[in-house]
Amino acid sequence: MLKRVFGSKILKFCFSLVLIYFAFRKIDIVSLFRQLMGMKAWFLLLNILVSFFLVALISYRWALLLIKKPTLKDVMVFAKSSFAASFYGLFFPTAAAGDILKWIIIDEKYPEVPKTKLLGSVILDRLIGLTMFVFTGTSMLVLARLNGMIMPWLIELIFGGLAVGCILFYVALVFFDLTKIWQIKWLNKFQPVSELFCRNNAGQIFRGAAVSLLSEVFWIFQMWFISWYFGADLSVISIFIYLPIISMILILPISFAGFGAREQLYLFFFVAVASSPESVLLTSTFSGVLGVFISLLGGLVTLTPDFKESVKNSDFLKKKQNS
Repeated sequence: MLKRVFGSKILKFCFSLVLIYFAFRKIDIVSLFRQLMGMKAWFLLLNILVSFFLVALISYRWALLLIKKPTLKDVMVFAKSSFAASFYGLFFPTAAAGDILKWIIIDEKYPEVPKTKLLGSVILDRLIGLTMFVFTGTSMLVLARLNGMIMPWLIELIFGGLAVGCILFYVALVFFDLTKIWQIKWLNKFQPVSELFCRNNAGQIFRGAAVSLLSEVFWIFQMWFISWYFGADLSVISIFIYLPIISMILILPISFAGFGAREQLYLFFFVAVASSPESVLLTSTFSGVLGVFISLLGGLVTLTPDFKESVKNSDFLKKKQNS
């Protein structure tokens, strides 16, 4: 019961409204809206193209886990899956539903890949992205401390603990035979997943981690560009320090598409180093709207005959309909 309540889209939407109210209550909303609507077309188009490029990078990271040398055609297939998942993620009550749709296309295009391995790749892909967020955030926290910046001790404690856990994961991957874990009786049916979490696949995992780190760098410089355009005057180093921390917190499903929570976090971390609270809110709001816009554009994938055929032929959905 509690899981349904806290996973409810309505509750998230209401919580977002409350957070948005407190973030914008002292701001001239009309002026902010005019600035957003008055942005140059080239600025919007450039950010859309960069966002598409970032989706392609993340899709390539996922493809690396299942295909030794993914081609451009492979990356396009994985990108379609990612776009479809991000679109439906705006409407489904849980992220898990989006993940199911994420691999429907892959399941239909690559029938030779076992379904358990495919599902395991989705989990491992998320894990790799999470570890890079943790390592980047922890490194920036250390850098902030060395530069005399005072950070909340709880954030430092959480990131420190997560960093230790991530290091242990990669150490275990390289130096231990993790395939033995899958020999446990109740894990036998997930045996194909062992091909992902093993030393033989360590090279692909580390390549995926490198791609993830590269995408983070591009994303952080994109955020710097957005802040520059709206006059926030945020330094690159401040964005490198705070943005991974903000992104880690936003993983928590506490608001609708991050709205409200994102604005509060941007104000908390950036207002001291920005030119004004208004410019910080403009930067935050635009980045949130851009994310939703990209997801909606990604929804065009679901209109293609290719996607409809994949859904129609999906064994998973057929079983759901028959059950």
